[in-house]
Amino acid sequence: MWIPGMLIFWVGISAVFFRWTREEYRSWGGAGKAGTVALVGGLLLATPGFSEAQADVADLPTLPDWTIETEVGASIFFGATDQTTVAAELGMQRDSRLFELQNDLSFTYGEASDNDGGTTVNKRSWKAGANLDYRAFSWVNPYIFGSALSSLEKRIHRRYKAGTGAKLTALDSEVSRLDFALAILLEQTQSSEEGNGSGEWLGRWTGAVQYRRSFSEERAVFEAGVDYNPKFQQLDNYTLEAEGSVAFRLSEVLGLKLSVQDNFDNQAKSRGAISSNDGRVLFSVLATF
Repeated sequence: MWIPGMLIFWVGISAVFFRWTREEYRSWGGAGKAGTVALVGGLLLATPGFSEAQADVADLPTLPDWTIETEVGASIFFGATDQTTVAAELGMQRDSRLFELQNDLSFTYGEASDNDGGTTVNKRSWKAGANLDYRAFSWVNPYIFGSALSSLEKRIHRRYKAGTGAKLTALDSEVSRLDFALAILLEQTQSSEEGNGSGEWLGRWTGAVQYRRSFSEERAVFEAGVDYNPKFQQLDNYTLEAEGSVAFRLSEVLGLKLSVQDNFDNQAKSRGAISSNDGRVLFSVLATF
């Protein structure tokens, strides 16, 4: 049931997004609409400072409709224990003057050798998510988000999240951006093991920090982020995600990326997982369209 649910979620957010932003790219037609526009326009023009605000908006550059980025990465370790991990990710983003919509889909698969010379699957996970930011205000803006995931290594059959909150932009320049986010979310986790809290719903706080810095006109980009999610009134029940990456642009389309990611779920062992911590180092090839 997760596929119809996520499709409905994505279609719903996309429909709202296009409904709110399509007027930025279409002209009004019809006498009724023209009259309404004339009336509203007259009232707005009479508002102090509106003309200056409109001039600023008119000077903004035209944003592309969609940006699509694909990533394929791998890591290989050998020695006493051979380990191989392959990851693929697809991201789609659409920007307007007031909104930013992001959709992401990722998949990870890994194998490790055992003492008998065979191999076992030690990683198999996927994640799908959507995020909609409203950016009409200067430095604090609301956003909504949702995701679904599955993880063999953490013994999660399905985990669903949906929430809303606010983002504070502490730094926003041509080369740097620093965001702080605070939100609340509802989460349901279905364990892969029977009798381990399968289907439990709970509420969580979400605190996140995201930093981005570009160099040499976007030829190199450094990104780092931390996302901390404690349970309501039980701060020792939490998840923590941290990631850092450096990407180098080779052309308008292709690039290379080195990333380090660490995910911690302190309830993973109670579901039968070997460890609550799961980290990876990936070398990836990027393609942006």
